[in-house]
Amino acid sequence: MMTGLIQSTIRGVDSTVARLYLSFFRERNALMPFLFHSLFADKNEVAENLVDPLQRTTVDEFRQFIKYYLDHGYRFVSPTDLLNGLKPDGKYALITFDDGYYNNSRALPVLHEFKVPAIFFISTDHVRENRCFWWDVLYRERAKQGLSHDEIYDEARSMKSMRTEDIEEKLAQTFGPTAFTPRGDVDRPFSPSDLREFASSPYVHLGNHTAHHAILTNYTPDQVRAQLLGAQQALRDITGVEPCAIAYPNGNQSDSVIEICNDVGLKIGFTVRPEKTPLPLNKDRGLLRIGRFATHGDGHILEQCRTYRSDVLLYRTFRDLYLRYMRGQVAQ
Repeated sequence: MMTGLIQSTIRGVDSTVARLYLSFFRERNALMPFLFHSLFADKNEVAENLVDPLQRTTVDEFRQFIKYYLDHGYRFVSPTDLLNGLKPDGKYALITFDDGYYNNSRALPVLHEFKVPAIFFISTDHVRENRCFWWDVLYRERAKQGLSHDEIYDEARSMKSMRTEDIEEKLAQTFGPTAFTPRGDVDRPFSPSDLREFASSPYVHLGNHTAHHAILTNYTPDQVRAQLLGAQQALRDITGVEPCAIAYPNGNQSDSVIEICNDVGLKIGFTVRPEKTPLPLNKDRGLLRIGRFATHGDGHILEQCRTYRSDVLLYRTFRDLYLRYMRGQVAQ
């Protein structure tokens, strides 16, 4: 994991560059997808819960984020809009949430307030079994032991080359099987009935996040297909609607994964690379590798919104170099 100091330094430089860029240049028309995970009521709730805080986004920050982009001429779009095509002379934003936390229901009043859509990517086995996500278990239990944020994240990163089933078995052996029992509404997934009611909103679109939050590049092609079809079937059973979009867990995908997604009827796919998607959209498999920007609760939300509008982003380049370096370390 990139250290917090390096990340904050690069983001500071990007913020300064963005101010200058947007003062002298017009940003290019594009699609800007955004990635969220949990929504916290406020910063106190973040501090009070020993769960992986991910982006630490609060409901108020989420509201500020939407208002900012609306005020700057962006139109929020749905997966149907992407499939129908976007006019190249516009600026578009797209909201996505990964995993299927029940706390995502806090987004609904804000979406209704501004009348904007969002896609919620659901790990369906967690919904059906009311089971905590493994990274929350790791964060909670290691934080109790006094490990630092960076130490916990380094351990989590080392596990991401494993299948989810193997990670969960390892953590159950270390912390006990009850570690996967949710502690409350902050760390639990949607229940099937919660999800059915949530999906009834016209502003909610559901997406495939695999059956078991599977990092698909760790699985065989047959296992990938089973993960995708399992999630498709589960969401159809729960809500009556089969998704057309997938968010790849951890952003991991490959040519083989893309082929299988296309085979099972998934037409749109999201990675975690922070980048704009140029217009017009490339519908010839180009919709299966769309990047996303992630906001972070450790900095001013409006400053981040402005930074991401810039067409020059040092953080993306540094992140790509870092990931190449880490892949080289794993291969050695």
